[in-house]
Amino acid sequence: MKEFLNAAIEAAQLGGNVLMEHLGKLKEQDIHEKKAYDFVTYVDMESEKRIKDFISSKFPEHHILAEESGGSPITSEPTWIIDPLDGTKNYIHTFPHFAISIALSIDNEIVVGVIYDPIKNDLFHAVMGEGAYRNGEKIRVAEVSDIGYSLIATGFPFRAKDVLDTYLSVFRIVFLKAAGMRRAGSAALDLAYVAAGIFQGFFEYGLSPWDIAAGSLLVSEAGGIVSDFMGSNLFIMTGNTVAGTPKVHEFLVEVTSSIFKTP
Repeated sequence: MKEFLNAAIEAAQLGGNVLMEHLGKLKEQDIHEKKAYDFVTYVDMESEKRIKDFISSKFPEHHILAEESGGSPITSEPTWIIDPLDGTKNYIHTFPHFAISIALSIDNEIVVGVIYDPIKNDLFHAVMGEGAYRNGEKIRVAEVSDIGYSLIATGFPFRAKDVLDTYLSVFRIVFLKAAGMRRAGSAALDLAYVAAGIFQGFFEYGLSPWDIAAGSLLVSEAGGIVSDFMGSNLFIMTGNTVAGTPKVHEFLVEVTSSIFKTP
């Protein structure tokens, strides 16, 4: 696992170099809408290429699933799950909150996860069974169990605006109970911050595997719980994700499962 982890870290830093090199230099013609309200730039593509080329050179027999180029589905075969720029809208507007997310799945389980914030030079990593770390220091989810003392992260369902009213029903209940809520625009960093005890909980609708693979391992290795909206472990499949300290996660799942009737 050490070889896999070191490769993930180096690949994330290579992607981070690309992001920092081009930050603030994008022009309107460099930004393309791949789906409604979902954007991509040449920076996403270059970061992904740099990461994929490096990983393929190290492990040519492994599969790759990446946000911009797609690839192999997650199976029992070793598969790298890559988001070369989580928080593209933030990056486009030079809002300094975005990250690279890289995970390795073996036998349908996430075994390595790395999230790198190049703005802060903030590196999160986890290996299954070995704990979660931030810049080499072990991290744990917060000890806070009361939702009334919790800071909760979320994201807006910009890819599925037809569920906005349902989402807002969840938002309202959590907003009235929690100490505060934040929507910063990078699910990968939201999950990393849950693992580090900065946020006590997180929920978001309709995420992709590359948004949550690495972060889910960080949270679970830091003593937290990750599930889908129904409380099962199908979050990679459904994209509907809840994470947090055990008690906060329990509260959030009670809300999401009562409002969203299907996974």
